[in-house]
Amino acid sequence: FQLTATGSVELAVFDVRGARVAGLVADERDAGEHAVVWDGIDDRGQPVASGVYLYRLRAAGADGALQQSSRRMVLVR
Repeated sequence: FQLTATGSVELAVFDVRGARVAGLVADERDAGEHAVVWDGIDDRGQPVASGVYLYRLRAAGADGALQQSSRRMVLVR
């Protein structure tokens, strides 16, 4: 993902029912391009099953404006 300004970022993975599976990022990030790799492990340290998952990226800039993006992904083991 790419940020145009430094800000607070949250990136999380959800199952198709909307239950949170894993939190990947929850901190301040500088402007620029960033990459995050999910290893298929949930917040409890357990591997998740193959299937369709959603990830949601939320970023708040210094002005407080919130941007949000959600996409689908497929995990194959």
